[in-house]
Amino acid sequence: MPNTDYRYPFSPYPDGWYCLAFSDELAPGDIRSETFMGQEVVVFRTESGEVAITDAYCPHMGSHLGHGGEIQGEVIRCPFHSFCFDTKGNCTKTGYGTKPPPKAKLRAWPVREQDGIILVYYDAKGRIPNWEVPRLEQAGWTPIVHEQFKVRSHPQETTENSVDFGHFSIVHGYSDTEIAGDLITDGPHLHGRYSIKRPADVFFQKSRLIKSVFDVHVWGLGYSLVEVQVPEMNLNARVYVFAVPVDGNVIHIRSGSSIRTDVKPSQIHWGLSLMPTRWAHRIVTKMTLKGYTDDLKQDFDIWSNKIYVDPPVLAQGDGPIPAYRKYCRQFYPDLRAQDVVAHTHTGSSGVHATAEEH
Repeated sequence: MPNTDYRYPFSPYPDGWYCLAFSDELAPGDIRSETFMGQEVVVFRTESGEVAITDAYCPHMGSHLGHGGEIQGEVIRCPFHSFCFDTKGNCTKTGYGTKPPPKAKLRAWPVREQDGIILVYYDAKGRIPNWEVPRLEQAGWTPIVHEQFKVRSHPQETTENSVDFGHFSIVHGYSDTEIAGDLITDGPHLHGRYSIKRPADVFFQKSRLIKSVFDVHVWGLGYSLVEVQVPEMNLNARVYVFAVPVDGNVIHIRSGSSIRTDVKPSQIHWGLSLMPTRWAHRIVTKMTLKGYTDDLKQDFDIWSNKIYVDPPVLAQGDGPIPAYRKYCRQFYPDLRAQDVVAHTHTGSSGVHATAEEH
């Protein structure tokens, strides 16, 4: 039956890289079941540590590999007839010692494990990835701490918050908000820069206003990284938000944070100097995540109940929303094709947008 609740004039499943788990959630021998892009998949780690993501249902007779399946060395074994599959989806043996049927093959999704994150690539046409999310330097940074939520929304809507300058003060209560640079897009990468002031309540200092500078890096609609600088605390943090379509209505949001370990805990709160530095860094990382997720949750009810207005009726102060929406079109095959035709006819292009470009 058609989904009558769907609210958007574009596909619920944009192309790109998506986070299906954090690395510390998947030990060797583990299998996780996930619904991704309206499909059942399993995420598993072999005994040697290799991560794979495949379709969940055995091509032999349809058993779900996430319910009773197990890892045996470098393969996943089906619970129904003991057919085994490697990380590429190839059937390596049957439960009878006979030759595997040629068509007994699982779909194996493109996977990258980097920076403590397990990423999977989705393409509506089934093509291999033609771009990558850059790896980050991990030396001198704490391990990621993370949380997850489910929200009735779409990745394009949640990622739009990265350019929706107008809501920073109204929804989140930031003060002295400033767009610190033009929005820049380059292929699948989008970058914006903002500065704000907010209470340091997450660090138990409600009356103290701290200035933060946000460098927002978006790689497709499933991967957002905010590099946060708090100069007066010498605090540098990475805050992640990963929006993953579950089905046509619900997305899975995974958020995480990490801090650079050159921060002195006493600069954040005197009480942190009373404990070992490693513990203090862990606490500050968790506080940073809490501050971000507290803000993130303020958007949930709005996202869950709004409609998508296209085109929006914009006012000065909104931010570069039209440029963001133009950037998003590349992740939908039908819209991408329309833009190729339009570009051929006009020869026009653009990669920079001022804060108030309408």
